[in-house]
Amino acid sequence: MITAIKSGGRQQELALQALYRKAAEFRRHFQYKGLSIQVTDDLIQETIVKIFRSASSYSGGSGFGDSSANAWMWTIAKNVMNDHLRGKKTDEVSIDDEELGEASRSALEVELANKNPHKAAGQTAQDCVTKGLEEFAAAHPDRHRALEMQLDGEDIASIGRRIGRTAAAAKEFLSQCKKKLAPFIEHCTALLQQ
Repeated sequence: MITAIKSGGRQQELALQALYRKAAEFRRHFQYKGLSIQVTDDLIQETIVKIFRSASSYSGGSGFGDSSANAWMWTIAKNVMNDHLRGKKTDEVSIDDEELGEASRSALEVELANKNPHKAAGQTAQDCVTKGLEEFAAAHPDRHRALEMQLDGEDIASIGRRIGRTAAAAKEFLSQCKKKLAPFIEHCTALLQQ
C-alpha cells in the first residue's frame, strides 16, 4: 500500500481504497477508546492525510513486525488520537495536499462526504456483525488482519509468509483467530432470525 501511494497515478488511487479499508481498523480503535463518531471521523481523515503526506518517508519492511508498514500506520493513527486526547493543537490537514493526485483527491472527497457507516437506531444483523468485527479488530488487530487476508482469498501459505509462520502454523493461527472472533459476533444470530 505504501509503495503504491508513493508511485502515484492509478496505483495511488488503488492504495487510497486500501487505506480506507485499513482505516476501518483505526475507526474501531478510536471508538473502542470512547471517542464519538464525529471525532472519530475527523481523526480518520487526519490519519489518512498524514499517512499520504509521509508515505515517501517510510522505509520499513512488510509483515507485522515493529518496522512494518502496518505498525507505522498504527503509530500515526495512535499519535493522531493521543494528540487529540491531550488537547494539543494539531496541524490542520487538508485534502488539497500537493502529494495527492487529482483522482485520489476526488476519491477522498467522495469517501469523506458519503461515510457514516453507523446508524443510530434499528440495528440489523449486518450492523451487529460489523460492530462485532470492529470491536474484534480493536482488541486483536493482528488476528483481524490475518482473517481479513483469508477473506480476501489469500491462500494459507501466502498468509503464513506474511505473518512469519509456516503454512501449518498459519492454519492453526487462523483457526484460533476464528475462535477469538466468535464471542464478538455470537449475539448477532438472534438478529438473523428476525
